Parts: sequence; structure tokens; C-alpha cells
Amino acid sequence: MSKLKVQWADQHEFHALLRRSEVEDKPVLLDLHSPECSGCVNHDRNIYSDPDIARDVMEYTFPVRVVTTDPDRASTDIINNHIYIWSPTIQLLAPDQTRHHEWNGAPRRTRLSVGYQTVFHDTPGHLTPDAFKAQFLVARGKAALRNKKYGKAIGLFDEAITRHPDDRVTVEEVSRWRKVAQDGGVIESTWDHQHQVTTSPLAAAVERFAQTVATLPDNVLMQDWIGKPGTGDWQWYSDCLREVVLQAYQELCNFAVTAERERARHGPRFNDTHRLLGQHRFAYREFQSLFIGVPDALLDQTPLRSERSIRENLAHMVMAEWWAYRPQILHALDRGRKGLPPQVVPATDTVAQHGEPPGSHESLHELLALYERLHLRNTQDFSGITDNELGIRSAWWELGPVELRFRLERYIWHPRDHAVSIDKILDASGHRHTANHRFAARLFSGLETAEAALIGTDGFLAGRVDSLMTTINERADEAARLLSQVTDIKPGIG
Repeated sequence: MSKLKVQWADQHEFHALLRRSEVEDKPVLLDLHSPECSGCVNHDRNIYSDPDIARDVMEYTFPVRVVTTDPDRASTDIINNHIYIWSPTIQLLAPDQTRHHEWNGAPRRTRLSVGYQTVFHDTPGHLTPDAFKAQFLVARGKAALRNKKYGKAIGLFDEAITRHPDDRVTVEEVSRWRKVAQDGGVIESTWDHQHQVTTSPLAAAVERFAQTVATLPDNVLMQDWIGKPGTGDWQWYSDCLREVVLQAYQELCNFAVTAERERARHGPRFNDTHRLLGQHRFAYREFQSLFIGVPDALLDQTPLRSERSIRENLAHMVMAEWWAYRPQILHALDRGRKGLPPQVVPATDTVAQHGEPPGSHESLHELLALYERLHLRNTQDFSGITDNELGIRSAWWELGPVELRFRLERYIWHPRDHAVSIDKILDASGHRHTANHRFAARLFSGLETAEAALIGTDGFLAGRVDSLMTTINERADEAARLLSQVTDIKPGIG
């Protein structure tokens, strides 16, 4: 009796199988393969040759293999739609081509569109037959969950844990998605006035105030304020929530004016790098403010056909800033300081140093908290670049090296670019920010103004920062008391 093999369809059968997938309720397994990729070759030798894997792949999916070496037009369209800059080679797809699951540990492939193909990167991955089997059960469970087959999803998740209790990725994914299935598809929101992602005391105070304001209904916006009036001339503008938010915003902006003046007088001196990083902080906090009031239930929704989810955008943001921009900038800086020519950092080096980028199960709070930590670390490590060093050349996917100044300018644009994508997804999902959400977002704008004035300093104006933090925390306390008086909403629901 011949050994069962995976019978792969090709790129020309892909769309027909997606149509069958919708009719037969059977997902498509997409394998992006290259004979030049050691990890891909290993899959054929050690994973797809496993009779249990081959049987399950054929029974539960429509398997499609697209070869990424010298692709034709049909292959390139699929590759560019399913490799988000740099993505795993194995994905389980819904009929609309959105992803139920990407295999953690599978080789990662670089997108083929103009530019990226000039520095085509492969990482071999570390997927084993057992890891594939574990994630296959999770992937099928997520597909069942998405189709509201909660009992089937729980059964698949339980089977994954029973068979693979020592697989960390599987355990983490199952612990999240099994609870959702058990709750009938209800996903708990994780970033609100009770859960914070910022780390510095001033940012934490602003976030707490903003999240509490966002939780309040719009009908309290103009009600008499229950807290104390502002100091000085602000006493005339403390009569309602709207005015108090304006006051806190302006106090953050006034602090920035003071900080810039004191830096000009006493140092540390502002340089162009600090200004560029300040612009990035603006873009980052504005991006972060988009998520005020956004429930976790929207993370994986795909209201725009063939476009990526909020989760995928967020995971990409983290990957781009930490696994891409950071190593290329620091590598170019190190080589430039040593008088060496520019050189690209291989993707394999990045994975070896930092591990895999985020997976597909983190909560909104976890993703934003990770982004916060990595963003602040990047700002700190980039702030030592001098004005002269901004002229150092950096090699990456462009056809020639560019200056670090340009690299940082592109770094600034990146969160602004994806903010548009997130906003578009939220709009298509029917999510509307309330007036209070919008006022809360202005507090993040004030925060970014204050923070930008301190980039490149350590402990500068610490006393004034503490005083400002105390004032905003007092406002957050007052807003929390107002929230406790409101009985027609539930705290934490955006």
C-alpha cells in the first residue's frame, strides 16, 4: 500500500478552492514554498512526510502550495497578499483569504513587491512535526470558533492541550481562545481605565485620566464638574468635564514650553535626532489613542475583504519597529562609527537575537503594552545619535544606502501610515468613537507634546514632571468618582 502524501493544488487552483471552501466549510491550507529555503525543504522531508499530518491535511483542508522562486503573476498576487512584509510560510485561510492562523516557528519569507525583493530574506524556522500537529489543532479550533461552532472549537482546543501539554505556544493560544469559545464567542476587553499599558508615571497618569474620560457617557460632558477648580486663571474654566480635559491638555502643552525654554538655557541641548524622535512620539501616541474605547472583539475582525485585521496591523507595527528598523539603524550606526561601509542585517540575525515576533493570540492590552516597552527602548537607544551621525549611510531593501536621517523620517511615517489602516478598519467595523473618546485622545496629544520636550534627557525637570503628574492623577481621581455616580453604563465597556 502506497504511503499517503499531501496532494498540493497550485496557484492557478487557489481561487477555485477558496470558493469550494465557502461551500464545503473546509479551510484552505496555504504553503508558500521555495526549494532554496532550507526550512521549506525540511517541511517536505520531516513534516508533510508524516503520515498522520498528510492524512489530516488532506482530510480537513484544501492544501495549496505556491512556489515563491521565480513566481508567475498568479503566484505573485497570492504571495503579496499573504506575506505581510515578512510572514510564516504556512497559513490556514478562510474563504475570504483572511487568516485563521499562521504557524509559529515556520520559515518566514519576505514579500516580493518592488523594493523588498532586492533583499529577499528567509529564516529557516524551527517547526517540528509535533509542533505542526499542535498548531494544526489550534488552527482548526480557531476556524470553528470563527464559524460559531463553539463546541467543536472547545473539543479541538482540549485535544491540542491533551496531546501537546508541553508546547508553550499551543498552551498560550488555547488558554485564550478556549475561554472565548466557552463564553459563546464573547471576548473580554482588556485595555480600559482598569488596565494600563504605559510605564512612565506621567504617561500612566494621562492614560488613566483618558481611559476614565472615555468610559463616561457623552451626556456628562457638559454637566457641572464634581472636582475642585483649577489653579490661577484656570479656576474660570473648571466647570465641566470638557473644560477640565482642556485644562489638563493645556497644562501638558505648557510644560513642553517650559521644558524647551529650560533646555535652551541650561541643557541638555536639543539636536535634530531629538526633534525627529519627538515627531515619532507624536505619531506613536496618536496611533495609541486610536484604541481608546476599542473592544478586543474587533482585533480579529476583517470587514475589508483581503485586507488585514487590527491584530495583524499591530503585530506588524511591533515587528517593524523592533525586528526591522531597530537592528538596521543600530547596525548602520555601529558600522558608521567604526568607519565601515553600510551593510544589511540578515533577518536570521534579528530572530536569533530577539526571537519570534508576536503571535496570534495576544490581547489588545498585551500587544499595546509590548509596543510601549519596545518603543520607549528604541527612543532611548536612538537618542544618542548626533547630528553628524544622521549622515551615516544605512543599507536595507532600497536599491542603495540612505542616510540615517531618512531612515528616522521613514520610521516617523510608519505609525501614521498604519493609523490610517486602523481607522479605516474601525470605520468599516461600525465602531464609532464617542465625543468623550475624542476628548480623551486629545489628552494623548498633550502627553506626546510634553514627552517630546524631554527626549534625550534623564531626570530633567523631575520636580515639575512630578507636580504635573500629581495634578493629572487628581483629575483622574475626580473623573473616577464621576464614573462611580453614573449608573447607566458598565465600567470598561467602550
